[in-house]
Amino acid sequence: MVTPFRNDSSLDEEGIRHLTNFLIKGEVQVLQPCGSIGEFWSLTPEEHKRVIKVVVDEANGKIPVVPGTAHSGTKLTVALSKYAEEVGADGVMIVPPYYEVPTLDGIYEHYKTVAAAVKIGIVIYNNPFTSKITIREELMEKLATIPNIVAVKDTTADMWLSLKMLRRFGDRFTFSMGSGESLAAGYYLAGGKGHVSSFANFAPTLPVALYKATEDRDWEKVKEIDVKMAPFFELRRKLSAKHQGTISTTLAKEACRMLGLPGFPPRKPLLPLEEDERQELRVVLAKMGILR
Repeated sequence: MVTPFRNDSSLDEEGIRHLTNFLIKGEVQVLQPCGSIGEFWSLTPEEHKRVIKVVVDEANGKIPVVPGTAHSGTKLTVALSKYAEEVGADGVMIVPPYYEVPTLDGIYEHYKTVAAAVKIGIVIYNNPFTSKITIREELMEKLATIPNIVAVKDTTADMWLSLKMLRRFGDRFTFSMGSGESLAAGYYLAGGKGHVSSFANFAPTLPVALYKATEDRDWEKVKEIDVKMAPFFELRRKLSAKHQGTISTTLAKEACRMLGLPGFPPRKPLLPLEEDERQELRVVLAKMGILR
């Protein structure tokens, strides 16, 4: 989930509630606030907690809520995770500590400490692009001994590593593709059970259809949806390369704005698109039948 802000950069709680209900009506399977695209790293601890509580309260048990509760240190990660459990979250998602690069033993102790502090399930967020480390088989083997670590969000974009992880740990963890629909089709075919979608913030129909097609083992339909969605991810790659930075959150929030949904603007240092880039996005969304 993106985190909706007002023009003055304050939290848009009404927008968060609206988005929560929009996604539930769109038949997504799980709500995941305060992840990377949720700009958790730009939220104050109080805001972070507030977003979690608003989503949990608005979802009201209709579907699971698994918020991100990561922080750069273990103490605050524990505090956020305990808070999420206290207000009714169904699980938490935790990326390894970022900024300082811990040892493998340090990362293991980080997850072990959080797991000892909560009873709800923990999703390992394997994202080397933000944490600067990749959790590989040696460390995953140790993490698999912690009972309430139950799932992995794989955002490594390393399909060879992903295949090895699925083969070795697929019976222990539920694996979901964290790079969204851009790599989801092949991941499902290899045994992945889900994918985490930024695209669903503004158009959940296609991501949900992709998920349902994999449940039906309708691989022709999966391929059809994959091809249909590809131009959006091609634009994302193009603009990321142009600006030499991360454009995923901005692109999703710009699409939300075009479709009259809450989300926009991103918080600095993330910036809006330029007008010619907005026009490119409009064209892509129109070709996909999302924007009319």
